[in-house]
Amino acid sequence: MSKFKITLTKEFLILNALIALIYVALELYYHNVISVIYEYMGFKADFNSGKYIITKIVFLLLLALSYTIYNRTKFLYSIYLLLLFFFYIPNAILFSFSNIPGGPFVSNVFFICVFLITPYIKFPLPNIGIPQQYKGITLIALSVILLIPIILTFKLNINLKTLFLSEIYETRENFSKYLDGYLAYLYNFEAKTIIPAALVFFMIRKKPLLIGLFILILLYLFVISGNKLVYFTPMIVVFFYYVGKDYMSQITYFLLITLCLFALFPFFDAYIGGPKPFFGGIFINRFFFIPALTTHFYFDFFNGHPFYFAETHFINHFIKSPYDMPVGFLITKVYWGAPTAFASNGIISDGFMNLGYYGVGLFSVIFALLFSFFNSLNLHKGFYGIFFSYIYIILSAPLLTCFITGGIFLFILMSFTILSDKKLIN
Repeated sequence: MSKFKITLTKEFLILNALIALIYVALELYYHNVISVIYEYMGFKADFNSGKYIITKIVFLLLLALSYTIYNRTKFLYSIYLLLLFFFYIPNAILFSFSNIPGGPFVSNVFFICVFLITPYIKFPLPNIGIPQQYKGITLIALSVILLIPIILTFKLNINLKTLFLSEIYETRENFSKYLDGYLAYLYNFEAKTIIPAALVFFMIRKKPLLIGLFILILLYLFVISGNKLVYFTPMIVVFFYYVGKDYMSQITYFLLITLCLFALFPFFDAYIGGPKPFFGGIFINRFFFIPALTTHFYFDFFNGHPFYFAETHFINHFIKSPYDMPVGFLITKVYWGAPTAFASNGIISDGFMNLGYYGVGLFSVIFALLFSFFNSLNLHKGFYGIFFSYIYIILSAPLLTCFITGGIFLFILMSFTILSDKKLIN
């Protein structure tokens, strides 16, 4: 009779400990900062001990189940930890500390559980790459061709204060006046996929002049738009390229540095001063708790009333929206009394909005298949920063938008033809 034996590695235990400590840190921030300063937004201080125990039991089970992914593929395991980081933990905290209904929490748990099937799905991929000697030239040409219409439209009418994260909203307002039609697609393709991918491509091949060029292009795309994700993209890409020799060390350093920053944020805020803590309040709130809260709003608003893709292009020709404004504006009008603000909805709330819990299930499967596909590509570990960015985009944008304007579909095509190189995989 064979014996079933599990050997927990030191690496696996350390990563579990880091994600658990981050969980505790975010609980402390919610209890001491978010629910105090941002109560007016809907962050209640209404602790429920029963729900708290449930979230902890589920968390331990998710960590235990993750061992199967850890043993099979380190890339997918690192993505799994990011799902706990961005999706599970903030929603679990709202569920127990704010005592909100269980729909968003259960849906996030289901979303993460579906991801557990990803190591078992393999995609046979065709070999359609272009010749090696033409890959760099093709990437440069593609970047320049799509950049030209953007430069002709915005020229050098830039606000350098934006580079220092000042006058962001003024820059965005001016940018939105010109960004329409095909130009919006070109900008998003460039900023979210082509230029970041080109940056990694030439970092792998150690081409400093081209690395500098693509960083400058990203900075230009930021100062004309004020899009903070574009600003942080080169930092994310460079960080994950140079920090860590493999996926496990990359995610370990990321979680460790994040935990250290969480510990230092109160000291930074005390030094800066101001009516509201920036790092421990605005920053933490924006990146973790607002996406979770707006998910709750979408679930509450569309409970029992699916939208059936009434705002999705092509489908909206057949199914008309019953509302006189886009849903994102409607949500902020109803729950925040701010109709000029837009409440983004990520993959889970997008699924629920359109098809109810069937949509949550469908979108969870699509996401799992997407990353099973990425795992089958066997790209260089230097592209991890791009996958990290995609996770955050998927957290805060509708699924179809992520595939088209988010650049995921374009990245898939580029992976086949330009980015894959078996000689450079490590």
